[in-house]
Amino acid sequence: MKAKTQKLETLEFEVPIKQEDIDKSNCLKANSCMIRVAVERMLRSMSGKANHHTRVDAGHATFHWQGYRYIADMPKRGKANLIKFDAEDKARKKAKKAGEEFVSSVKPFVLKFKGRKVAKLPKNTAARREQVNAARRARVAGGQKQERYTLRDRIVGFA
Repeated sequence: MKAKTQKLETLEFEVPIKQEDIDKSNCLKANSCMIRVAVERMLRSMSGKANHHTRVDAGHATFHWQGYRYIADMPKRGKANLIKFDAEDKARKKAKKAGEEFVSSVKPFVLKFKGRKVAKLPKNTAARREQVNAARRARVAGGQKQERYTLRDRIVGFA
């Protein structure tokens, strides 16, 4: 057995989850949940760039920052509120169908994230895009069905 010491680069920031995030977000949708929307907004305000490929579930939040992939553990408060938010899915749909305004039991809160740098993102060059597209065309020509993906659903809290 061999023990190693490793440097760990982190990115720490606070994320306020506002009432508008709670009201406008979708339950069970990993790409449009209240915490994901708030984390993406905070990263945009810090960097000025548009898309950080943010992904959130009750265990972790992953995002891209300055050419690297980061992963942050979800704080307990965020996990509890996310599970409570996802559990409201049926009630939200029922209220929407009835034309009523839904009042969430989740109230605005603040989370503190500490993201760990995980891996460097590969450059997406024109040659690489052409290679991927050529392989896709070859699969379709060979009779393999082309996959179409939709927004991924969560199972109450976990993606």
